[in-house]
Amino acid sequence: MFVIGATEKLSKEIHKDFEDLNEYKDTPLINRWHANLITINRRKCLILMNNKTGINLTLFGLRKQQFDNLNNVIKGSLKQLLQLIKVEEEIIDELLKQAEPFVYTNTDNRQVLCMMNQVQLLVEDAADGLKYEEIDAAEINYISNAELYFNPIAKTPVEALREYFQ
Repeated sequence: MFVIGATEKLSKEIHKDFEDLNEYKDTPLINRWHANLITINRRKCLILMNNKTGINLTLFGLRKQQFDNLNNVIKGSLKQLLQLIKVEEEIIDELLKQAEPFVYTNTDNRQVLCMMNQVQLLVEDAADGLKYEEIDAAEINYISNAELYFNPIAKTPVEALREYFQ
């Protein structure tokens, strides 16, 4: 199961029933995520971040249909991201096997929210001065997972993910 702590801004967009966070406190951190909605070049973008490893996914230009089908969009995009950053297939399979069902709650971890803010700054900086069509989503997602170090983790998210599954 993926427990996704959605910010208030995102909760207004996805129209999902939110569960009581206390019921999921014992869920392993690898299965807990935070998600936020930001706007880049007047388009809605989702930032998703894993509570344990800092693995993060930025989805650009989401539309209503994608928000209505968000669980599948996240699973498919997460698989593509993990392949992009060259995560071993057995780790990808194990992580995605744990994805169902998706449960949405409120946010509960300030450290993760701060790390998401770092990703947001990276995304905004990378998109600055570019037309929407010129933004390289793959490059931004690669940098934020394979090159960016987060304070509490003290390693890149991809290194933290590999370490977790070893």
